[in-house]
Order: sequence, then structure tokens, then C-alpha cells
Amino acid sequence: MFNHSVPENWGICPTIHGIPTYSIFVALALFAAIGLYFYNSRDSESLRSDEAIKVVIAAFIGGILGAKLPVVLLNLTQGWNGIETILAGRTIVGGMIGGLLSVILVKRHFKIRKRYGNVLAPSVALAMAIGRIGCFLSGCCYGIPTNTTWGCDFGDSVLRYPTQLFEMTFCFVAFAILQLTFRKMRPGRALSLYFLGYFIFRFCIEFIRVNPMYMALTVYQWISIAGIIFLVIKMKFNKKIVKQGENNE
Repeated sequence: MFNHSVPENWGICPTIHGIPTYSIFVALALFAAIGLYFYNSRDSESLRSDEAIKVVIAAFIGGILGAKLPVVLLNLTQGWNGIETILAGRTIVGGMIGGLLSVILVKRHFKIRKRYGNVLAPSVALAMAIGRIGCFLSGCCYGIPTNTTWGCDFGDSVLRYPTQLFEMTFCFVAFAILQLTFRKMRPGRALSLYFLGYFIFRFCIEFIRVNPMYMALTVYQWISIAGIIFLVIKMKFNKKIVKQGENNE
């Protein structure tokens, strides 16, 4: 399943007063992320500067586009259905990659050298955790059938792994750790570490999620592998630059 479209009467609580539950939690996630960013940057003028705002806007816009574009393209293989294809769901993995690439491009365009990843990291983790609550209530992004006691029935009388809750737990734990430590980390390292941890987690949890397979792995596992490789190279490159700077002092 590449989108957040589900059968009728599917999900734990698909709507709230007629509004799709998933949409409500996506909105809550965005408000929470923005609010947390400004809270964490309250004591730093540089984190509220024009440069910082450009980076934050790039991260959110890139994240939204990255989350939508892969799903729309994948759904095109099933035929073009007009607005239905455009409104197809979104992928968190694509959003992460889109946000990361957008930030890189904007920073290069405006020649911004300061890194804002540390203060962004807790916001990203919190937003993803809240978003997965929406996934669980809507019944999307579910796992394969299971006989375990924590299996959930999303509408077809089959108990499935509540993979949304597993991911929600991972993101909330990551948020708590990042919120306590992001100020102590080397600039930009917190977000890279979070993304790296998430891609590793996502690769593993895909084995119990329902997604089409491509050459023995799901498309999200392949994307996760690419993300892991990119981040490892990026972190090593950044570490090399920091060492060179220290040697030149």
C-alpha cells in the first residue's frame, strides 16, 4: 500500500466529526513541530534570523513535496485517476529525504554556512511521532497478520502488527533523547543521527509491514539503504571538515 487510502469503515477511528483523523494529526504534528522549534530557539537570535527561517521553511516545504511526490509517481503505475492520484497519501521516508535535499539546496543558494540541524531534530522527531498516531487511528501503514497479543484489527477481522505504534514509540523516544541532548552535540549532528537511526529502524520494521516487494526488499527498504549510505558519507565528510578547521586554528 503506497498511500493512505483505505477501505470504507477501515481503521480504529478514521474520522473525527467528519474530518479525516490522519489529516487532523498531520496538522497537529506541524503545529507542534513549529512551536517546539521556536521554543528551543527562544534564547538564540541566530536561530530566529532570516537565514534560520529560510532553512526551516525549506525543510517543511521540501518535506511536504518529498512526502507526496514518490507516492504520486508510484500510483501512476496503477493508472492516472485525476485528483485521486494527486491526493494519494504520503511517505515519511520521502518527506525526510525531500526536506534534507531542500535544506542543502537552499543553504547553497543563499551561501548559508551555519547549521540548524540540531534545533530542528527534536521538532522532526516529535512531528513524526504525532503523525504516526494519525496513521494508527486511520488504519494505514499497518503490519502483516500476527497471532501475538498486541495484534490489532483495522477492519477486516485480521489481527495485524500495529507497526504505526512501534514507529510512534521509536520517534517519541528519539524526541526525548534529542530534546535533552541537541544543545550538546556538534552543529548539525543531531538531525543526521536521527535520520540515520530512523532509516535503520525503518529498514527493520519493513519486514513486518505490508508493502510491495522489489528484488526481495520493499521500496522503502531500498530507499532506507540509500539514505543510510548518503548519511554515512555526509557525516564522514562533515567530520573531516571539522577536523581541518580545528587543525587550521
